[in-house]
Amino acid sequence: MEELPSLLTLQQKLPGIEVVAVSTDQDDTVYRKFLVKHNVDVLTVRDADQKVNQMYGTVMIPETYIIDRNGMIRRKFIGAQDWTSPDIVDYLNKL
Repeated sequence: MEELPSLLTLQQKLPGIEVVAVSTDQDDTVYRKFLVKHNVDVLTVRDADQKVNQMYGTVMIPETYIIDRNGMIRRKFIGAQDWTSPDIVDYLNKL
């Protein structure tokens, strides 16, 4: 929730980057209401069984994975980030 506004801004600033948000909400109605309430306009999926967490070894939410065009994990961020910070934007532009 804390980093959502900057993720949405990042997607607008860098349309060549695809932001995919994974929700672990158990309740589909809660998940869908959240998307509408917060105007989430990035690709989202609901993973109520937390299979993605198991696959990637998530230890803390939020965690963000930077995955390149070849499907390789390039970097993992643990905890909320400001996705509009110059350092992160520069890093992403160089991928």
